[in-house]
Amino acid sequence: MTVLCPADQLVAGRATLVRRSQTESVILVRLADGGVVAWRNACPHMGIELDWDAARLLTRDGRFLRCTGHDAWFQAATGVCVRGPCRGEVLTPVAVQIVDDQVRLAV
Repeated sequence: MTVLCPADQLVAGRATLVRRSQTESVILVRLADGGVVAWRNACPHMGIELDWDAARLLTRDGRFLRCTGHDAWFQAATGVCVRGPCRGEVLTPVAVQIVDDQVRLAV
């Protein structure tokens, strides 16, 4: 299994961006309940990255992931777009699990 990052690196209310290659990255979000969700860093509208800078991935209040290219907003827990040109579409989930205090791809 591919290790993405140490689990303790994930903080509720912040997004962590893990680059897997020059063209692919994964967004990790620690939810308020302690769970972790992961999304492919690609807007369903045009396939562009939501952003390349983790500091700009969340809205100011930390409630939504944001595509800085089109200002689309996605629920962090579900990946559903609630605002923008792809409203109703969903980010592509990435299956992860925490094993030995490491966030890993669940393959």
